[in-house]
Amino acid sequence: MKKRVFKLLWAWQDDQENKWLEKMSEEGWMLTKYNICMYTFEKSEPKKYIYRTDFKSNNNDDLQEYLTLFADAGWEHVTQYMGWHYFKSEAANVKKQEIYSDTDSKIEMFRRLLFAILLPLLGILLIAITIVFNSFYDHIKLMIVMRVVYILLIGLMSFSVFNLLYKIKRLKE
Repeated sequence: MKKRVFKLLWAWQDDQENKWLEKMSEEGWMLTKYNICMYTFEKSEPKKYIYRTDFKSNNNDDLQEYLTLFADAGWEHVTQYMGWHYFKSEAANVKKQEIYSDTDSKIEMFRRLLFAILLPLLGILLIAITIVFNSFYDHIKLMIVMRVVYILLIGLMSFSVFNLLYKIKRLKE
């Protein structure tokens, strides 16, 4: 039996997401797929798994090596979506319950994610400044809709950037 659950969790809420996935596995629901806030679970025997997420760019040239590294450490790759990889392991099977050996490695993962958001944000800002918010295009009726969309997009991405910076700051402390 399958179950799909919609849950909005942000990238900086990785600890909360991992705990929720662990609770689901204890209730007998094993994660099989993730796709834009939609988690797909399959019914199974209740089992205590540890879940961890990692962000890796979509450059999959070294994907097999990347997955082997985790497998050698006792982690099973469950699913991936847009650079996010979900891993699980029984507590007895992993040498460490964290996939990062130190805080600096985790900070580096969040910096990679930050960079992946900042580049598109800069492109969107450039388009917004040169075209969308340029009064030369005021005669186009759809421009008001585009302005609202761009404001929402810039706001959402800026919200993400600030929260990621805050997460990095907290990890450094």
